[in-house]
Amino acid sequence: MVSLVRAEAERVMREALVRVFHASGELLESWVAQVAYPSDSPLAHVAFPCHALARNLKMSPQAIASLLSADLQNARGKSLVKEARAVGGYLNFSVDVDALFSLLEHRQSVGSEQRDESPAKVDVEFSQPNTHKFLHVGHLRNMIYGEAVCNLLQAAGTNVIRSTFPGDMGAHVAKCLWYIKKYQGQTIPAVPDVHWLGRMYCDSDAFLKGLTGTMEEQAARDEIGVVLRDLEAHEGPLYPLYQETRRWSLDAMEETYRWLGIRFDRWYFESECDVESRRLVLEKYQEGFFRKSQGAIGLDLGEYDLGFVIFLKSDGAGLYITKDLELLKQKFSDPEVESSIVVVDSRQKLHFKQLFKTAELMGYPQAKRSLHLSYEAVTDEQGAAFSSRDRNGIHLDELRQRMHDRVFQDYLVQYRGQWSEEEIQATADQIVLGALKYGFLKYDAGKIIKFVLDEWIQMEGNTGPYLQYTFARCCSLLGKVERVPVETTPVLETELEQDLVLFLEQFPETIRQAATSHRPSVACSYLFDLAKAFNRVYKECPIRTASNPAVRNTRLGLVALVARTLREGLGLLGIPCPERL
Repeated sequence: MVSLVRAEAERVMREALVRVFHASGELLESWVAQVAYPSDSPLAHVAFPCHALARNLKMSPQAIASLLSADLQNARGKSLVKEARAVGGYLNFSVDVDALFSLLEHRQSVGSEQRDESPAKVDVEFSQPNTHKFLHVGHLRNMIYGEAVCNLLQAAGTNVIRSTFPGDMGAHVAKCLWYIKKYQGQTIPAVPDVHWLGRMYCDSDAFLKGLTGTMEEQAARDEIGVVLRDLEAHEGPLYPLYQETRRWSLDAMEETYRWLGIRFDRWYFESECDVESRRLVLEKYQEGFFRKSQGAIGLDLGEYDLGFVIFLKSDGAGLYITKDLELLKQKFSDPEVESSIVVVDSRQKLHFKQLFKTAELMGYPQAKRSLHLSYEAVTDEQGAAFSSRDRNGIHLDELRQRMHDRVFQDYLVQYRGQWSEEEIQATADQIVLGALKYGFLKYDAGKIIKFVLDEWIQMEGNTGPYLQYTFARCCSLLGKVERVPVETTPVLETELEQDLVLFLEQFPETIRQAATSHRPSVACSYLFDLAKAFNRVYKECPIRTASNPAVRNTRLGLVALVARTLREGLGLLGIPCPERL
């Protein structure tokens, strides 16, 4: 889907630049690309700044704007552009809003345009939870942010591969299994219980901390090291327990992804990268790429201000970056993958700079185009970051049930007897998802999020449920009020309605901006402003008592356009839209 006004402004500017200045080729396209929506300007619906042309043409921006304006006044035929005025070095376009409304309605009637998808692929890796720990509210930011970025990129025509990289191997797993064997007698629940498994991890961590500085500490760590080496070799007495409990964790992850509506095209696992990653480093060491330092094998990235990076410790063990290097190799083995985007919290910025630079020096050109998409922490109401180890994170299944119960009691219990029980429960689930996803996505990734449940589930203010309620209001209006069969052109009677049309037209441009900047918050801000604009029109511009049938039909058309835009926009954020609330 394209922005109709921007596309039309670019078309008329391209023709005018050719006629007036005989522009062509890359220079012409670079000039046309200057067309933009002015921010909160009453002077224009869309504008063309002439400052970028001044140096090439050796003319003032005002003179350029005047020449272009005169040309367009003489040459313009039927167009969305109603007027082009030179103002202070800008060419300001005003739009025929009635014609624009008709075009938006036509586009709605024929359905969304087919998007051309690039053959080049971008691998977006997100959600890297560790097995043998429980999933809590802090994990949601990565999952929800990553999925929204994928949706937006696809809407903008990018060919996206969704991938995930669970941490199913490492010291945290060995420590947990060692503790179960030594202090639980290897007794496990009769049925899969990830809550119990998560407690075992926390207990093992607390137990080891209690040994700090004692004679028993090193012996315990030596025993855990043996367990880890056994697991990496796929053998040993605890390997069957590892396989069973790993499956518990993966099943819980998959259930969470089903609830959130998240899917992955590729699953990578640390356990599958471990052996190959160490082999890769040793091979590159033999080739002279890596070097030894105090028994460890690594790479000196000092000339890039990235320090000396260890890939194999002196005992031959790998690190996180070792496995990540093998993972990049696997991703880039697909020749159509042109880059990698990795969604990981901001504490790993140096890690990914070192990783991408290493991969680039190893001969992977995609690494230069790869990106670490970072985000900040999620805290509780007191500002403490959620952590499995510290036991302060709300389990996701507990959070889901708590929010479901609140939504039911606050909003839906009144519909018992009117709605089916299935619809009530399904609607409660949809509101919960709207509250959670919008609550995370409305913030820029660089902002720490304070999770305040009571604020996120409100039906008023900048919340997901408010947007869902606005969509449901649109559906209710469309279901209760019919269009009058009369042949008339659209009549946008008030400035509020005209402004709403112009704002609706900016939806494709907003989604493009959100996709290219990897900022779902841009889409959230647009949808919130759209809902507010619609509710102002709803209040000030009645439909049933409209002054005439043409006005009534036009207002119903506006309602339909708002509903469609909300559904599509919220859908890109992964938020469902119940048709009644």
